[in-house]
Amino acid sequence: MMTHGKTGKRVLLGVCAVATLSLGAPRVSAAEISGMKLPDQVTVEGKTLKLNGTGLRQATILKINVYAAGLYLENLSKDAEAIANSDQSKSIEMVFMRDVSAKQMADAFQEGFEKNCVADCARLKPDIGKLQGLMKDMKKGDAMAYHFLPDRVEVLIRGQKVGSIGDKGFSQQLIRCWIGKNPPNAGLKEGLVGGKK
Repeated sequence: MMTHGKTGKRVLLGVCAVATLSLGAPRVSAAEISGMKLPDQVTVEGKTLKLNGTGLRQATILKINVYAAGLYLENLSKDAEAIANSDQSKSIEMVFMRDVSAKQMADAFQEGFEKNCVADCARLKPDIGKLQGLMKDMKKGDAMAYHFLPDRVEVLIRGQKVGSIGDKGFSQQLIRCWIGKNPPNAGLKEGLVGGKK
Protein backbone atom coordinates (compact mmCIF):
# COMPACT_ATOMS: atom_id res chain seq x y z
CA MET A 1 0.00 0.00 0.00
CA MET A 2 2.82 2.36 0.94
CA THR A 3 4.70 1.55 -2.28
CA HIS A 4 1.57 2.30 -4.32
CA GLY A 5 1.22 5.62 -2.47
CA LYS A 6 4.85 6.58 -3.21
CA THR A 7 4.47 5.66 -6.87
CA GLY A 8 1.29 7.74 -7.11
CA LYS A 9 3.07 10.65 -5.47
CA ARG A 10 5.97 10.33 -7.91
CA VAL A 11 3.62 10.34 -10.90
CA LEU A 12 1.80 13.38 -9.53
CA LEU A 13 5.09 15.22 -8.99
CA GLY A 14 6.16 14.32 -12.52
CA VAL A 15 2.92 15.69 -13.97
CA CYS A 16 3.31 18.89 -11.94
CA ALA A 17 6.89 19.30 -13.16
CA VAL A 18 5.81 18.94 -16.80
CA ALA A 19 2.94 21.39 -16.27
CA THR A 20 5.33 23.88 -14.67
CA LEU A 21 7.74 23.62 -17.62
CA SER A 22 4.88 24.10 -20.08
CA LEU A 23 3.41 27.10 -18.28
CA GLY A 24 6.59 28.72 -17.01
CA ALA A 25 8.99 31.13 -18.67
CA PRO A 26 10.31 30.07 -22.08
CA ARG A 27 13.30 27.79 -21.74
CA VAL A 28 16.63 29.00 -23.12
CA SER A 29 18.20 26.15 -25.03
CA ALA A 30 21.94 25.86 -25.14
CA ALA A 31 24.67 24.44 -27.33
CA GLU A 32 27.14 22.11 -25.66
CA ILE A 33 30.77 21.59 -26.56
CA SER A 34 32.99 19.29 -24.50
CA GLY A 35 30.59 19.54 -21.57
CA MET A 36 30.49 23.36 -21.61
CA LYS A 37 27.14 25.03 -22.30
CA LEU A 38 26.76 28.14 -24.45
CA PRO A 39 23.42 29.90 -25.11
CA ASP A 40 21.75 29.59 -28.52
CA GLN A 41 21.39 33.37 -28.66
CA VAL A 42 22.55 36.50 -26.86
CA THR A 43 21.29 40.09 -26.78
CA VAL A 44 23.73 42.88 -27.61
CA GLU A 45 22.62 46.53 -27.73
CA GLY A 46 19.01 45.39 -27.96
CA LYS A 47 19.70 43.10 -30.92
CA THR A 48 19.28 39.32 -30.80
CA LEU A 49 22.37 37.53 -32.08
CA LYS A 50 22.14 33.87 -33.06
CA LEU A 51 24.78 31.21 -32.50
CA ASN A 52 26.82 30.85 -35.70
CA GLY A 53 29.10 28.09 -34.43
CA THR A 54 31.16 26.82 -31.49
CA GLY A 55 34.81 25.90 -31.13
CA LEU A 56 37.51 24.93 -28.64
CA ARG A 57 40.64 26.96 -27.99
CA GLN A 58 43.37 24.38 -27.60
CA ALA A 59 46.94 24.98 -26.51
CA THR A 60 50.23 23.20 -27.17
CA ILE A 61 50.77 20.05 -29.22
CA LEU A 62 48.93 18.19 -26.45
CA LYS A 63 45.72 20.03 -27.50
CA ILE A 64 44.83 21.05 -23.96
CA ASN A 65 41.35 22.65 -23.89
CA VAL A 66 41.60 26.27 -22.68
CA TYR A 67 38.08 27.55 -23.35
CA ALA A 68 34.89 26.82 -25.28
CA ALA A 69 33.71 29.68 -27.46
CA GLY A 70 30.61 30.61 -29.43
CA LEU A 71 30.36 33.20 -32.21
CA TYR A 72 27.04 35.08 -32.35
CA LEU A 73 25.85 37.07 -35.37
CA GLU A 74 22.81 39.02 -36.54
CA ASN A 75 23.05 37.16 -39.87
CA LEU A 76 24.61 33.70 -39.88
CA SER A 77 27.58 33.21 -42.21
CA LYS A 78 30.34 30.72 -43.04
CA ASP A 79 32.59 33.40 -44.60
CA ALA A 80 35.14 34.52 -42.01
CA GLU A 81 36.32 37.57 -43.99
CA ALA A 82 32.76 38.75 -44.62
CA ILE A 83 31.99 38.34 -40.91
CA ALA A 84 35.05 40.35 -39.86
CA ASN A 85 34.38 43.16 -42.38
CA SER A 86 30.64 43.47 -41.77
CA ASP A 87 29.09 46.27 -39.70
CA GLN A 88 26.66 43.88 -38.02
CA SER A 89 26.94 43.45 -34.26
CA LYS A 90 28.86 40.31 -33.31
CA SER A 91 29.78 38.59 -30.06
CA ILE A 92 32.24 35.96 -28.94
CA GLU A 93 31.25 34.27 -25.68
CA MET A 94 33.84 32.14 -23.88
CA VAL A 95 33.70 29.71 -20.95
CA PHE A 96 37.06 28.73 -19.49
CA MET A 97 37.92 25.06 -19.08
CA ARG A 98 41.08 25.70 -17.06
CA ASP A 99 42.70 28.53 -15.07
CA VAL A 100 44.33 31.17 -17.29
CA SER A 101 46.32 34.16 -16.03
CA ALA A 102 45.80 37.75 -17.15
CA LYS A 103 49.34 37.70 -18.59
CA GLN A 104 48.61 34.58 -20.66
CA MET A 105 45.52 36.29 -22.07
CA ALA A 106 47.44 39.50 -22.80
CA ASP A 107 50.22 37.57 -24.55
CA ALA A 108 47.68 35.63 -26.62
CA PHE A 109 46.06 38.86 -27.82
CA GLN A 110 49.43 40.33 -28.74
CA GLU A 111 50.31 37.27 -30.82
CA GLY A 112 46.82 36.98 -32.32
CA PHE A 113 46.76 40.62 -33.37
CA GLU A 114 50.25 40.50 -34.90
CA LYS A 115 49.41 37.36 -36.89
CA ASN A 116 45.97 38.42 -38.12
CA CYS A 117 45.72 42.20 -38.43
CA VAL A 118 45.29 43.20 -42.10
CA ALA A 119 44.65 46.98 -41.99
CA ASP A 120 45.64 50.04 -39.90
CA CYS A 121 47.74 47.75 -37.67
CA ALA A 122 50.17 50.40 -36.41
CA ARG A 123 47.34 52.83 -35.63
CA LEU A 124 45.39 50.17 -33.74
CA LYS A 125 48.32 48.86 -31.69
CA PRO A 126 47.62 51.16 -28.68
CA ASP A 127 44.10 49.68 -28.50
CA ILE A 128 45.62 46.22 -28.05
CA GLY A 129 47.59 47.68 -25.12
CA LYS A 130 44.33 48.96 -23.59
CA LEU A 131 42.71 45.55 -24.09
CA GLN A 132 45.65 43.82 -22.41
CA GLY A 133 45.22 46.15 -19.43
CA LEU A 134 41.62 44.93 -18.95
CA MET A 135 42.57 41.27 -18.65
CA LYS A 136 42.02 39.43 -15.35
CA ASP A 137 43.00 36.01 -14.07
CA MET A 138 40.30 33.58 -15.17
CA LYS A 139 39.29 30.45 -13.28
CA LYS A 140 37.80 27.26 -14.66
CA GLY A 141 34.09 27.92 -15.29
CA ASP A 142 34.49 31.72 -15.59
CA ALA A 143 32.88 33.47 -18.58
CA MET A 144 34.24 36.24 -20.80
CA ALA A 145 32.58 37.99 -23.74
CA TYR A 146 33.56 40.39 -26.50
CA HIS A 147 30.86 42.45 -28.20
CA PHE A 148 32.04 43.68 -31.60
CA LEU A 149 29.97 46.79 -32.36
CA PRO A 150 30.14 49.06 -35.42
CA ASP A 151 32.15 51.67 -33.48
CA ARG A 152 33.90 49.82 -30.62
CA VAL A 153 34.55 46.58 -28.76
CA GLU A 154 33.00 45.97 -25.34
CA VAL A 155 34.66 43.53 -22.96
CA LEU A 156 32.68 41.64 -20.31
CA ILE A 157 34.27 39.48 -17.61
CA ARG A 158 32.07 37.25 -15.43
CA GLY A 159 29.02 39.09 -16.79
CA GLN A 160 30.28 42.57 -15.88
CA LYS A 161 31.32 45.15 -18.49
CA VAL A 162 34.94 46.10 -17.80
CA GLY A 163 35.56 48.48 -20.67
CA SER A 164 35.03 49.71 -24.24
CA ILE A 165 37.92 50.02 -26.66
CA GLY A 166 38.68 51.36 -30.09
CA ASP A 167 36.59 52.11 -33.12
CA LYS A 168 35.19 50.38 -36.21
CA GLY A 169 38.68 49.48 -37.43
CA PHE A 170 39.65 47.90 -34.13
CA SER A 171 36.37 45.97 -33.96
CA GLN A 172 36.97 44.51 -37.42
CA GLN A 173 40.60 43.61 -36.71
CA LEU A 174 40.22 42.18 -33.19
CA ILE A 175 37.71 39.51 -34.20
CA ARG A 176 40.36 38.19 -36.59
CA CYS A 177 42.29 36.95 -33.52
CA TRP A 178 39.70 34.12 -33.55
CA ILE A 179 38.65 33.86 -37.22
CA GLY A 180 41.55 35.40 -39.18
CA LYS A 181 44.04 33.64 -41.44
CA ASN A 182 46.14 32.46 -38.47
CA PRO A 183 43.75 31.53 -35.64
CA PRO A 184 45.12 30.10 -32.35
CA ASN A 185 44.13 26.63 -33.64
CA ALA A 186 42.36 25.65 -36.85
CA GLY A 187 39.52 23.82 -35.11
CA LEU A 188 38.51 26.97 -33.22
CA LYS A 189 38.03 29.01 -36.40
CA GLU A 190 36.34 26.13 -38.26
CA GLY A 191 33.87 25.71 -35.43
CA LEU A 192 33.07 29.40 -35.01
CA VAL A 193 32.35 30.01 -38.68
CA GLY A 194 29.86 27.18 -38.66
CA GLY A 195 31.97 24.15 -39.51
CA LYS A 196 30.91 22.42 -36.27
CA LYS A 197 27.77 22.98 -34.23
